[in-house]
Amino acid sequence: MGSSAKKKKEKKKDFQKPKLKVGKAKPKAANFTDTSFKSKAIVLQQQLAENAPNPVERFKHNLSLTASRSDTQRRDALSYLAGQLSTTPPTNPVGTSTLLQKLLPLMSDSSGPVRNQLLKLLRNLPVDEIRPHVEKIMLYIRGTMTNISQEVKDDGLNYMEWLLDVAGEDVVSSPGCWVKPLRDFMSVLGWTVKIGPTAAAKSGWTSAPRTTFGAKKYGQSFPRQMLILSKFLETGFKPGEPTPWSPNDWFNNIGHVPRTSDPFGYLGLFKPPRDEDGEIYRNREDRQDVFHKRFMTAIEEGVDMAKKEGGTAGRAAATLDQILKDGMADYEQNSRLDDEGHLWDGYIM
Repeated sequence: MGSSAKKKKEKKKDFQKPKLKVGKAKPKAANFTDTSFKSKAIVLQQQLAENAPNPVERFKHNLSLTASRSDTQRRDALSYLAGQLSTTPPTNPVGTSTLLQKLLPLMSDSSGPVRNQLLKLLRNLPVDEIRPHVEKIMLYIRGTMTNISQEVKDDGLNYMEWLLDVAGEDVVSSPGCWVKPLRDFMSVLGWTVKIGPTAAAKSGWTSAPRTTFGAKKYGQSFPRQMLILSKFLETGFKPGEPTPWSPNDWFNNIGHVPRTSDPFGYLGLFKPPRDEDGEIYRNREDRQDVFHKRFMTAIEEGVDMAKKEGGTAGRAAATLDQILKDGMADYEQNSRLDDEGHLWDGYIM
């Protein structure tokens, strides 16, 4: 009897609806499985797979990523390329010429980390492979120095300093790389000279507004610009090293292939004629001559004004003044043209 009542009670229990209480969780089923646990996994990168691309393909892929719209991708791609160029031996399957053609436009990139990473990459390039491309590099550096953004202008000075360190002599002796950069420096510094003096300004001196000088954020830009100008002038005024001469040198110059790039470029035989700004000034005397005629007065006036301001700008101006004195101390005006650009009377044809 007891066994029968127990069985009826168990069957009745299966059909009873449980009474739920407010705030009390629903009882878990007997076969409940907890799925809230977390597991850690090791994710293998693509280069560890059997079908991963070879280093050459990865290099070319990262080179293509330098044109990405994402700042992070451009920066990471430049970091990878810089790492490949810093290895021993360096890995550069596309060559320096192709690399520069792809990367030089990034000098004016809107992202600061991208510009900084580009400078690190350029410092890893072989010096001998940079010299043939100095003229092209200077075009982008000049565009960076005259950019509307002050941050880009400041990085343009860093690029200029790098190029002067690795190929200074090639810079000042390349076509258009002496007068045009000087004009850019004058524009950035706000130092200009009027062609003809007026009654209001008898000295012919004008000072363009320097919107960034004295500002809280860009107070160091003006002294930095003068220091890089000092380095540029020091490189241009550096005396050439004398080479011993022997009687065979005359025949060697005729029969041997010139060792300098574009040795007869100054003749302009296969290129459009250049003006004074785009000329080649291969020796120190020619650079001194055009500097004295077009920039000497303006820079001297600007240096005097900067000295009066004192501080960091005054010290930079003193450095620039010393470079001018040392570089132009032995200058003698030996041009056959007078001050007005006409052939002077004492010149014998």
